[in-house]
Amino acid sequence: MAIFVRTDRFVEAELMQNQNLGIAPDEMRVTALGTGRPYSSLAQANSSWLVQLGNGDSFLFDYGYGSFTRFAALEVHPGALTATFASHLHTDHVGDFAQFWVTSRIAGRLQPLEVYGPSGSSPELGFAHFAAHQLESYAWDTVSRRGSLPEAGETPTVHEFDWETTGIIYEQRGVVIRAVPAVHVHDGAVSYRLDWNGHSLVYSGDTAPNRFLTDIAAGVDVLVHETANARGANAPVPGPESIVHTNPWELGSVFALTRPRLAVAFHFMNDARTRQLVSDAIRSSYDGPLLLAEDLISVRVGSDISIEVIPVSPFSRPPASGRGGYGAGSAAARPHLSSKLREARLFTGESDA
Repeated sequence: MAIFVRTDRFVEAELMQNQNLGIAPDEMRVTALGTGRPYSSLAQANSSWLVQLGNGDSFLFDYGYGSFTRFAALEVHPGALTATFASHLHTDHVGDFAQFWVTSRIAGRLQPLEVYGPSGSSPELGFAHFAAHQLESYAWDTVSRRGSLPEAGETPTVHEFDWETTGIIYEQRGVVIRAVPAVHVHDGAVSYRLDWNGHSLVYSGDTAPNRFLTDIAAGVDVLVHETANARGANAPVPGPESIVHTNPWELGSVFALTRPRLAVAFHFMNDARTRQLVSDAIRSSYDGPLLLAEDLISVRVGSDISIEVIPVSPFSRPPASGRGGYGAGSAAARPHLSSKLREARLFTGESDA
């Protein structure tokens, strides 16, 4: 039986106690921030998954449009992100790059945000090029905040790795993250595996079925894998689907080959009609534990695996520990208004010093 979850996620703000999400020291928690298709909806943001570990580390795998709103709803301190990992450079997987970077800085981040992503078949198609031009395009934002925020959090540290790698790209504090190539339209997409404390996660990103992924996902605790294009529901624009996505029938075979403790499907329109079609297709070849992911559903991984929906307030606010970043910068670095704008102000005060 596939797991479908429907509940009212919105609660009054005073009921919120999600800052730490109750993560035990030996536990891994995987939360869906975005599970939808490129054409996002109120119900489903673009692709993004938050992984929180009992050692205090937090990792973000993809950050598509709308995903930061879900992240903010959890009331997790943006400065607590240890590192982010992009699977590829489609907008529905990296569209909220600037939102995570800038808001992490606004929260008073005291060290650079570490951001990882694959190279491309040429330099301009790689992650470093993407990140550099994101930073360049937000130059006004960056300069305007100087002097009010810690300088250390101003610019992320960019790590571009070879998209053809099949090895370790991150290893710190007992956390090991590997990348393998993904088969998605063009060279330069990857999938990831995270291992920590005997727990493991594989995140497919976008990919057609391939041996790189099945090799690293065999026996994993949680396999989060995309699927798209269930026949008879929400038909896609015609295209070379065999090198773009994994259809639900193929995904069932991937799950059957890898036998994860929990199989998680995402990246499809999770309405009632499509949900049943996707479930039936996967179940045609896979009979193990299966979750059809929705935004803000969370998986706890310990000796057992449990699933819950996180209640959130529609009016998210920064965690108390994240306030107070303003005023932590150097006054000498603050930008100055032109005399024309200074003279046009109606009121003056202490902030003019």
